[in-house]
Amino acid sequence: MIGFSFEPRAEDDSWSSDWRPARPDLNSSDFCLKYFKADLRLVVHGVDLSVRLLGEPVVDIALMLEYARNELETVGDITVEASLTQHAYSFRREGTTVTLTTQWPPARAELTWSELQWLTDRAKAEAYRLITAAHPELRENAWLRETVGSLPAG
Repeated sequence: MIGFSFEPRAEDDSWSSDWRPARPDLNSSDFCLKYFKADLRLVVHGVDLSVRLLGEPVVDIALMLEYARNELETVGDITVEASLTQHAYSFRREGTTVTLTTQWPPARAELTWSELQWLTDRAKAEAYRLITAAHPELRENAWLRETVGSLPAG
């Protein structure tokens, strides 16, 4: 079983409905480096890989997981880092098993390839949901919608 959630940082004003960005059209740097910071709650089959440092933008975490998953389709292992905190996640794929290792907290967990796919999809969907719940107008942001979210049905 995998437990996953983002816990928005209270001190990050971008989560407030009163917040307005300096520029109206936020871009990848804004979403990945500046705004919508959260702590990560991640428990994989009883192993707690949660990170509560200074907060990392939810988009950065989601795209980091997606990058790792995409790379693991062709390589056996990869280490990726969160942009702001340089928190490293190492992934090793052997068949349908993926081993996820972190140095802080020092932990190692195994999950299936399909669970990693689920986790990646869930991280992207949750990042998009949290951001657009706080700021519905950001549903119109083309970069966010096309990179993290999905186009609305119909």
